[in-house]
Amino acid sequence: MAAPTQNIVLGMGFMLTATVFWSALDASAKYLIDLKSMPPMLVIWVRLFGGLVASYFIGALIDRRWDVWRVSRPWGQAWRSAFMAGTTVCNFIALGHLPITTTISIFFCAPLIVAALSQPMLGEQVGRLRWSAIVVGFVGVLVVMQPWGTGFSPWMLVSLGSAVFFALMQLTTRQLAEHDSAGSAVFYTTTVGAVGFLPLVFLLPGNIVAPPDMVSWAVLIAVGTVFGTLGHLFNVLAMHYAGPVRVAPFFYLAIVWMILFQTFLFGGNIRITTLIGAGIIISSGLFVFWREAYRARQKRAQA
Repeated sequence: MAAPTQNIVLGMGFMLTATVFWSALDASAKYLIDLKSMPPMLVIWVRLFGGLVASYFIGALIDRRWDVWRVSRPWGQAWRSAFMAGTTVCNFIALGHLPITTTISIFFCAPLIVAALSQPMLGEQVGRLRWSAIVVGFVGVLVVMQPWGTGFSPWMLVSLGSAVFFALMQLTTRQLAEHDSAGSAVFYTTTVGAVGFLPLVFLLPGNIVAPPDMVSWAVLIAVGTVFGTLGHLFNVLAMHYAGPVRVAPFFYLAIVWMILFQTFLFGGNIRITTLIGAGIIISSGLFVFWREAYRARQKRAQA
């Protein structure tokens, strides 16, 4: 891909489009697992294997070379891909038991986890203001989960695990960024899950089940080849044209699409405490993004 051309409006539009496809991916997974009773492991593997095939061509397009599998840190890429597999497994399993508004609200804490772990893992300084925002954000997570009340479900912990794995993947991506190309990182994202889960799908009984109708077939194919792939592609384009600081806050608009999907496809069941907690998490995440951008500007000015 050529050197970045600044077009902030276009980049923001691409990021907004990415959130639509990512939200459609979660809604489709819930539709197949929850409403159509398809084996979660099959849906997970289709998502990862389809992502592997598509990501090879996206990675080749980004790097403008076909041998994107050549990297200097293969074990690092393997760990990064394993974290991606972990976030997919936890997210899809949780989607089978929770409203998608709940899972996305909990998942929104991932940037806060990244900020909290960036000091011990990357050596980045996290000041008191960002630590305060992180603490407030996790208060929002507690509001969503309500571990003290009857609304709590153990599956919420699985959803939280998805956010943790995603944060670890993001941190590992930063660690590997100066060693391996962006195209190679894209290619390796789903490799471990696509290959590692293959025996579980085909050798363990009960995982090979045909979708019950043509709509389910179409949704399963879209899960494997369309939603995740296009979401990632538009995310890459958004970063290319506007940069991560400007477009990252638009990720939180996924809550809008999730509310629509939950209302019209899954019968509502949206708790007000979920929306309140999501608002707290989003506000904290936006502050963290702003503070990181402010510190980056300060460092550039000092340099």
